[in-house]
Amino acid sequence: MELVRSTLNRFVSSGQIAGCAVRIMQNDEVRYEGSFGYADIESKVPMRSGDTIFPIASMSKVITVAGIMQLYEQGLFKMWDPVSEYLPGFKSPKVAQEKPDGSYEIVDAKGEVTLRQLFTMTSGVPYPWADTAAGRIRIEKEKEYEASGKPVPGNVEFSNLVGRLPLAFEPGERWMYGFSIDVLGAVIEVLSGKTLGEYLKENIFDPLSMEDTGFFVPAEKHDRIATLYHIQENLKPKERDFPSFAPAFESGGGGLFSTVHDYSRFAQMLLHKGTLDGVRILGRKTVDLISTDHLTPGQRKGDSWDTQRGYGYGLGVRVMTNPELAGSNGSVGEWGWDGAFGNWFCVDPKENLTCVYLTTNLPGDHYRFIPKLMASMYASLD
Repeated sequence: MELVRSTLNRFVSSGQIAGCAVRIMQNDEVRYEGSFGYADIESKVPMRSGDTIFPIASMSKVITVAGIMQLYEQGLFKMWDPVSEYLPGFKSPKVAQEKPDGSYEIVDAKGEVTLRQLFTMTSGVPYPWADTAAGRIRIEKEKEYEASGKPVPGNVEFSNLVGRLPLAFEPGERWMYGFSIDVLGAVIEVLSGKTLGEYLKENIFDPLSMEDTGFFVPAEKHDRIATLYHIQENLKPKERDFPSFAPAFESGGGGLFSTVHDYSRFAQMLLHKGTLDGVRILGRKTVDLISTDHLTPGQRKGDSWDTQRGYGYGLGVRVMTNPELAGSNGSVGEWGWDGAFGNWFCVDPKENLTCVYLTTNLPGDHYRFIPKLMASMYASLD
């Protein structure tokens, strides 16, 4: 995998990023593992693939999906259940219907949001982003809540509050990346009677020996956390502000910390259809359901990201359907997800391969880096 080493080394040596770490496994053997640059430039702390702890942002989503699918296997919910059965804030939803002049009106939704729509990002539940009227409404509501001096709400209360805000579109109408998986994290709490962090630790992290993964990093491990860097501002460091204790809101959509080694164990479990080292996390058919494209052609029209070109979307994961459209030498059926700080992982059943790549970029600029990593990785296979 000299091509991979050369590509990642160039990312760092060219000054584009501060550092990165990767682990590529094939046929249950480490094909390549390496780390480049610094976890903290100012202190000259080198990046270490097995030791450096990263905020993994939206790579948290796939772990949350695995957690709630364990409850699906126990018969505790159905995919088409309305979310309001578990979170009453989602009862009788509204839609912020946008007009050509940029204004909007609030109308009754034609149907309720379902759990399946949360999994597939077709729910219309927005992030507080300004690209939709619903997102802008949420921005203003969060500012009002913060100004009120109220404490940060927990997962269930937070999700119920979001559920009372307007959707960006009719449930199921199209794909839009948003807050959906965080809501599923709250459903885990309702069904299990545990906090999301407690549930994931007991049912995924401990069984897989993921010792450095969680929603907070104990104070004695803080010197192992990688600093985030503004890669468009001469690698200016972001102020470090990491929790030492479980936060009130444990974001199943983006709040976890992990290492390359820990997440690689999770990815290997997925590659092996839910089982690793004799420990069963999910059933084989459940992993198949997660990694199958669920979008209709109409829903897919909303999926316009460069990084999603050639991909469909399963249950919280991208799924490669058209390598030619993606401009990729990868495999049909490759699947996984990424995170806001440039992180990315894949599971490739055809090649019996997993790759976990963690870095510290602000913004992530995935399309600037990941296709190059993929090209070098796949070109290295026999």
